[in-house]
Amino acid sequence: MNRHRLRRSLAALLLAGGLATGTLAGAGGSQALAPASGYHHWHHRVEGRVVSPAPLRVHYGPATGRWVTGTISNGMHVWIRCQADGSDVGGNHRWYRLTGGQGWIPAYYVHAFHHVPWCGD
Repeated sequence: MNRHRLRRSLAALLLAGGLATGTLAGAGGSQALAPASGYHHWHHRVEGRVVSPAPLRVHYGPATGRWVTGTISNGMHVWIRCQADGSDVGGNHRWYRLTGGQGWIPAYYVHAFHHVPWCGD
């Protein structure tokens, strides 16, 4: 089983456990589980899929001029934290910030499965 499939299986297992114990916030399943430490801070995230003909560059900030911190292959699923305006890519100025401090990717090359909140909201 590859790493991506293993992560999705683990996430599904955790989600099922969260539904059984009632630890999820709201409906739709786009929120992460509550932290076990008792803090009342929810980490919102939205799943998306990369739709780029070439490996998509992950940038340090929401601009093509920022350093490249890595790449993501076409078809890979990503977790999006929020969106912000940045440099123009294909006529689109929106960029998605990935969860876990992984960087930013242009929204032009991502299909988000749900509404992505604005950063700072």
